[in-house]
Amino acid sequence: MRFAAGMVLIDAPHSALNMLGIDESLADRNVTRVKTLKRGGKRYPYVSPQAWRYWWRSTLKERFGWELSPLYREQKQVFTAANPLKYPDDDVFGYMRAFKKGGVNVSVTRVSPLKNTPLVSVLPDRSSLTVDEGYASRHEGDPVPYSQEFYATILKGAFSLDLDSVGRFTLISKAGFKNLLTWDDVPKDKKGNPKRGTEDIVNEIKEMESIATEIGVQIGEKEWLMPAEIRKKRAAETIKALRYIFGGAKQTQYLTDVTPKFILLVSIDGGINPFISDIVLEDRGEVKLDAEALAKRLADLTEILPTKKLYIGYDDGFVKSLGWSMEELKDRLDEAELETFMGSVGDAIGEFLKEIEAYYG
Repeated sequence: MRFAAGMVLIDAPHSALNMLGIDESLADRNVTRVKTLKRGGKRYPYVSPQAWRYWWRSTLKERFGWELSPLYREQKQVFTAANPLKYPDDDVFGYMRAFKKGGVNVSVTRVSPLKNTPLVSVLPDRSSLTVDEGYASRHEGDPVPYSQEFYATILKGAFSLDLDSVGRFTLISKAGFKNLLTWDDVPKDKKGNPKRGTEDIVNEIKEMESIATEIGVQIGEKEWLMPAEIRKKRAAETIKALRYIFGGAKQTQYLTDVTPKFILLVSIDGGINPFISDIVLEDRGEVKLDAEALAKRLADLTEILPTKKLYIGYDDGFVKSLGWSMEELKDRLDEAELETFMGSVGDAIGEFLKEIEAYYG
């Protein structure tokens, strides 16, 4: 099982990218707050994982022309089409959909091959959070005061993309493993024909079968496998989208570039992401990179690093503003006998994608 694992740092110098809304616990109902989480007695601003994934999806649509799966709503549930052959985001981001119509009672689920953390501030709120006091005064009468929280910090996030799962769909009757509808899910009459009321389900199955035939899907009893070229394209574009990612709340007032200013990338045979904790951390109000901890951690995992190569992308201005030495980092990694590529964020992603694409042959 091969994963593409990574960590990104996003420079948020004056930002409010994901909002909690009005804090109902405060007497002043005009304070809009950012989301924060508590850790070790401190609070840290963060962007929710679903918000980051929304930016990711939107970028794949706008930059790479992905046709996104439509959303449907029934009562209190929202779900996608659950057709990963037609819609690449259903493939990469996963789904869950229940079919309960015309005697059909079945759910299809797909665990997302792309897994990600929230984007969490490296600095706690006491050193990163600011309250902007303002007034709404364009109307007649007295100005209305309001308060808006925003932050100046570095946001850290990590992700893992399961390369084997992209474009591979299982038909096992088990939660998370029944990815597609099949003819076995359709009730039959005495003549063996689909019962009345199942027309919508039948049409969805026929559409998937038609797409599978057209693009050359390998259809097995327990698994459908898309052609390697399609799987390679979807995986590569998912990672490449990070170079162009855009989104976030309050961009009108606190315009922020959310593309990574620092990125670590590695191939790993397993679901471990070695970058999640204690590589980038706060030290007396400053954001530090622990080169020794990174080198030792990767050295300890060399047996599951198939190429033993680490890709590091960075923006010169960003690392200089933090006082980081890329030469020191490379020296530490050389001591751990790890091959390292260093360059811009775009170059590091480009070089890493050569490795990803080669995996699919």
